[in-house]
Amino acid sequence: MGEKSVSAATNSLLVDIGNTRIKYAIADAHGDFQVVRYCQSVADLSYCIPSVQQVLVANVGQASVVDALKDLAVGLNVRCRQIVTQPSAFNIECAYQQVENLGVDRWVAVLGARKLTDLPSAVLDFGTANTCDLVAGNQHVGGWIAPGYSLMRDSLVKNTQNVFADARECRQLVLGDSTESCVSSGCMAAQLGLVSMAEHYLKQNFEEFRIFVTGGLARDVAKSTHINVEFVENLVLIGLSRFI
Repeated sequence: MGEKSVSAATNSLLVDIGNTRIKYAIADAHGDFQVVRYCQSVADLSYCIPSVQQVLVANVGQASVVDALKDLAVGLNVRCRQIVTQPSAFNIECAYQQVENLGVDRWVAVLGARKLTDLPSAVLDFGTANTCDLVAGNQHVGGWIAPGYSLMRDSLVKNTQNVFADARECRQLVLGDSTESCVSSGCMAAQLGLVSMAEHYLKQNFEEFRIFVTGGLARDVAKSTHINVEFVENLVLIGLSRFI
């Protein structure tokens, strides 16, 4: 029993609060984790918080959810630390002059990618919004934000006459043969275009580089592009693990 409690005291709970769900994992003192789980409410984390030394959380615009998590952790006598975007971290400089305007999910994903490689890299996250951030050396160079797949599809349906879409997401790029399939494939093509432009920028400036894709539709994007990309499912959690 003594060994178990000592081991648990060195663990950290990593929590990624996104727009639609909460992703979490328990990491050891080295930042390594194996099992990633999902939940809809921070109350669902009450079973694992007592077994960790601290909670590290990255949150995208849901302050009330973070407050509830902090209250839960404090009630269980566990420290809770919210990670925010900083001017620099781990020798990486942020490109934004107003660093608070860079979403912490983008910042932490960049830190996660930097844990995987020192080469110039592009980090693309395909979620509610599609984002791309580039990092070279110790500098976050900047990036792009574009509408995510669902936002593109729903905007077309809402703002264009006689255009309608399939509720199902496109899993691979094909030429559409109906309005529904044209909309779906067009939204996928736009996502692949973001990957293509990231590769174009990197090729123009560096001989060697890596491109990471993450987020809800990233696996499908990775399968559909001819570009050499690396699908990494949990870049935000990997970035959070650097703060242990």
